[in-house]
Amino acid sequence: MDKVKLAIVGCGTISVMNGPGYVKHERCEVAALCDPLRERAETRAKEWGITPKIYTKYEDVLNDPDVDAVELLTPTPLHAQQIVDGLEAGKHVSCQKPICNNLAELDAIAGAAARAETLFRVTENLLFFPPLMKAKELLDSGAVGDPSLLRIRVIRGRGTLGRAITIEPDSKTWRRDPKSNTGGYLFDGAWHMYAVAMAWLGVPEKVFGMLTATEDFWEELPSTVLWKFKDRECQAVFQFLLAQNMPMRNDYVASDEFYEIQGSDGLLWVTARNGFLDMPPLVLHRGAETKGIEAPADWREGFDGAASHFVDCILSGEQPVMDVRFARRVLETTLAVYRAAESGRAIDPRLS
Repeated sequence: MDKVKLAIVGCGTISVMNGPGYVKHERCEVAALCDPLRERAETRAKEWGITPKIYTKYEDVLNDPDVDAVELLTPTPLHAQQIVDGLEAGKHVSCQKPICNNLAELDAIAGAAARAETLFRVTENLLFFPPLMKAKELLDSGAVGDPSLLRIRVIRGRGTLGRAITIEPDSKTWRRDPKSNTGGYLFDGAWHMYAVAMAWLGVPEKVFGMLTATEDFWEELPSTVLWKFKDRECQAVFQFLLAQNMPMRNDYVASDEFYEIQGSDGLLWVTARNGFLDMPPLVLHRGAETKGIEAPADWREGFDGAASHFVDCILSGEQPVMDVRFARRVLETTLAVYRAAESGRAIDPRLS
């Protein structure tokens, strides 16, 4: 295969971030766009300067012999069936997180992936965000010694001081429907942070959660999640906070993340989008020395990297990161956090 012919399925809000990386990849052709609203797909094609086929039905994408792979940017309730259908149609499939709503759906996906001769992965842009990739490199090299604590803090504010992404109205509707989703922000948004934590330090053996339920099913803020990692003396604290009157300094969304890794020999800080802190993307502190480390820190970098990784893996035949097994661990943990919060006790995610 000289070039991957890809269809982007779902041309709503997040396609603005996921699409350009495929469009600019030299060995990828965005051959088709699919969205129930044809004009939305046509708008994306115009924005990206491409002339793909336009579909309004997913089945038409799967019946197109010229499409090698699909990137599913659709609502979570649709994921399980769309993934299975895509793999059974012989397409390589990449799907936006979360992978699905429950473990029964994941079992169906895993079965389809095992039978398929094509590749499957869950899209996770943060695993390709340069500051976080550099942080993992430093962590693996022993720059901070043996890690004892990982802290990830997410702050959602009020609007941005930059351009900001235009949020499609229907992107909020399905997320706020408890009949369609297992949970709110700690299911949909926290997935990113859980994936980073697992990529860095492995899976947890115990989780505990303190969640805030609000009239808005999706909001769930403020909330705190605690982990004890398996096979290492290291804990994690995830803080999901709301600052409803605080504008954020970035060009995308009204939120920012801050990562801290304490080790036996040093301390590493990582800022995600510099929404509220004036500091380099990475800061490494060891002994009396504090060192700022530069890395490309535009949020789009992670999406472009994730797109390139999928295309490159299709061309090489290698399994992309965040396969079914990885996704299962994240989903098990996410579900366990809710059970822990409800029961008021620590839960082993592997017993989900």
